[in-house]
Amino acid sequence: MKKYFLALALLFVLVSSLSGVAYADEIGKCFLYLNPQNYQLALQAGENAVKLYPDSARAHGCLGGAYYYLGDFNSSIEELKTAERLTSDEKILSGIYGFLGEDYENLGNFNTALLYYSRALKIHTDLNDTETESIDLDNIAGIYTDMGNYNKALEYYNKSLQLTSDPSAIATIYSGIGLVYLIKGDNNKAIEYAKNTIQIDQENGNYKGIVRDMIDITLPYISLGNFSEAKYYLTQGLDMAKKLGEKEWEAIAYAVFGQLYSAQNQETLAKEYFTKSYNLYKSIGNNSEAQRIYKTYLKTYLRQ
Repeated sequence: MKKYFLALALLFVLVSSLSGVAYADEIGKCFLYLNPQNYQLALQAGENAVKLYPDSARAHGCLGGAYYYLGDFNSSIEELKTAERLTSDEKILSGIYGFLGEDYENLGNFNTALLYYSRALKIHTDLNDTETESIDLDNIAGIYTDMGNYNKALEYYNKSLQLTSDPSAIATIYSGIGLVYLIKGDNNKAIEYAKNTIQIDQENGNYKGIVRDMIDITLPYISLGNFSEAKYYLTQGLDMAKKLGEKEWEAIAYAVFGQLYSAQNQETLAKEYFTKSYNLYKSIGNNSEAQRIYKTYLKTYLRQ
């Protein structure tokens, strides 16, 4: 769940220093559409930018970002590798490498993802950009989590913590650590870290972070069979996602509601919320996540 926030940080790297560039308005449209989750408009703007400026790394980079958010990871990789060939600017390359890492991670190619995250890390280490270096270490920790190497994941999360003073980044790292403990079956430790993230984000007014936190803490409560606490936090997270217009997190919340009701053997409600998640993902163009919801959850209900 944390990747959404990290991807926005990578977008900032790609869009930085556009001011004063002749084609800033054209390419800028693509980046601006991505932030409020207007992914189809970002895709259209990115395609136009690439036609107008085929030799612009930022044009291809933003189009790659649009494909990433739409869940078309192979097309994203193609555009980002084109962008990589078109620039020698290390800051732009670091953003490209970060997105390529995320694409390959989503495709389950963890070794290649680790390669690109490590390339981004080397650039930021050489530039002494410790805050972004912290993001790279967080990404690498996430890969080790995916690979089941939880001790290595915790090692990199702790390295990441040492390099940042940004409260929202600290909360994101705690979220990742909580996920490790959740996977390991230490639900109480997962709840402890989730509560830490809630406190940090509340103190700093990070409302998007709070949405993530409220959804994150739901999962260990479901595992513990504490359904009332799970529903309490999940309802808050869903309501806040709607108020903020965070469609991605609204869709995630619906999917977790489906898991909550499924755990209680309320299959009609579970199917209803999985369907809501699927439909919302489809409406914002994230076909990859829509298909994941269908294959993981809805397909079973439709067979019954």
